[in-house]
Amino acid sequence: MSSYEPRTIAFGAEVLHAPIPIRPDAVQRVHNELFQRPELAYQNFQVAADGVHLTNPAITPGQISSASFLPDRVVFREELRSTTIEDFAARVVNAVGIAYQTLSIPQTVGRQFWARTLVAPQHVKDSRTFVAERLLAGGGEALAGFGRPLHSVGLRMSFPSTEPQQPALNLRIEPWVQEPRSLWLELVGQYGTQIPREQLPELSNGLYATYRFLTGPALDYVARFDVP
Repeated sequence: MSSYEPRTIAFGAEVLHAPIPIRPDAVQRVHNELFQRPELAYQNFQVAADGVHLTNPAITPGQISSASFLPDRVVFREELRSTTIEDFAARVVNAVGIAYQTLSIPQTVGRQFWARTLVAPQHVKDSRTFVAERLLAGGGEALAGFGRPLHSVGLRMSFPSTEPQQPALNLRIEPWVQEPRSLWLELVGQYGTQIPREQLPELSNGLYATYRFLTGPALDYVARFDVP
């Protein structure tokens, strides 16, 4: 097990359904109901060409808090905010439940979740050096063959689903350019199974499973190379 203390900076979810017309008046009712619960509320309501977007104002640059109602999906994003996995799971489950009831959507047809976290390698000060020298075969000597200074370098791995309830997983590991000391990891979990409206609380299972893989096997993999 790794000894890192990950700093999770983003959560996201896309819950897919069969295509429907997006009626702003119906989404407004969803917005109004969410607004009655401070932990789920969005301050702003915007109708756009692609759908309807609910957002909260950014307190610091780069912050995102949004729920987007598109013809075939609802997309949630919480980035660079003090959101916990429990907070995000509650938001997704409750908001989708209200939306599906209000918009008469009977079931999901698929979903994907993502989480992004930062960790600081313990034995290498620059995360670019850590990726180039520790995670990639050949290290910096092989990269020197490009004849150009290295700005960033990364690793991407995909893990297919091997059974119906298991997600396909996509993992990215890169230096975080805003803070060279930190390593940036993103995991996306994709599920193709359906969930009927009355079982929507099961959405949280996929989110938690994705997060556990990121903070478990993914960080354990990094720790294998983070040695003196």
